[in-house]
Amino acid sequence: MFRYRRVRVLTVLISAWVALTAVERWAEDAPWPSAVRGGLVWACVVAGVWWFAEWTQSPLRTARQSAAARRTRDAEPSAARGTRDAEPHDRDADAPAPGRPGPSTSSGH
Repeated sequence: MFRYRRVRVLTVLISAWVALTAVERWAEDAPWPSAVRGGLVWACVVAGVWWFAEWTQSPLRTARQSAAARRTRDAEPSAARGTRDAEPHDRDADAPAPGRPGPSTSSGH
């Protein structure tokens, strides 16, 4: 259920709305309609910050998952890897992968 970002952000929004409405009502002594509006405004701020934090961290999560997959793949015996042994090992680290254009061709200059 919490796999999707929109579900997590909606959960944060609703939880923050309830909590911040309570704060507005009892700590600030605001009437209910004003407390609900104020709580919703602050809950939107909290959910927006949460969404932004998740959005900016998603490439890192993908990179970590890729690194974990590489570690798992590298730990396998070479016979289980199959075609990975067919790749040349002397390819330059900065060279683009076979079949992909290099950075100088992607800019169009």
